[in-house]
Amino acid sequence: MITNYYLDYCKPVKIRNVGENLGEVLRGDRIENSIYTFHMREEQHCTVACKSKLSAQAAKDFKEKIDDEYRVNMILDNLPVAVLRQRRDGISSTTYEHGFRVGFKGSYAGSKEEKYFIHNHLSFRVMYHRDPETDSARIVGFEVSPVSIKHEYKEWDPKNPKVATCNQNTTS
Repeated sequence: MITNYYLDYCKPVKIRNVGENLGEVLRGDRIENSIYTFHMREEQHCTVACKSKLSAQAAKDFKEKIDDEYRVNMILDNLPVAVLRQRRDGISSTTYEHGFRVGFKGSYAGSKEEKYFIHNHLSFRVMYHRDPETDSARIVGFEVSPVSIKHEYKEWDPKNPKVATCNQNTTS
């Protein structure tokens, strides 16, 4: 079984497995904590998870998973993360894919050389329903827009990291 942390993703200080239900066990799912923190009804923009440089082995592992179209699955409040999908037939309707791809192969404009791109920037959208009587809220949707960005840092401060290549409108 491959976990999300098989690949050299940003990891929490301590990885904990969360108890799975029977369906998750039968599917071979393993639920682990992540570095992402969400606060109900509070927007966050351009939060840096970590900074890392891939080793040759880690790059090879990512390439292999990209070739295999490996998908990262996440859950929030027991809702799976989904990627909004555009239909190729031109029909305007909303469809979703479970999880997001680790990355993709592509080329820069004007080049025929294919390169590997890792989805290193995730923009999350958490939808909720607010009860007007109690002002409580319930999560009803969890979307992600994964992109590959060559981030630049003005100056790296591990206590307060800021990227020069991110703004609150950075999405796919």
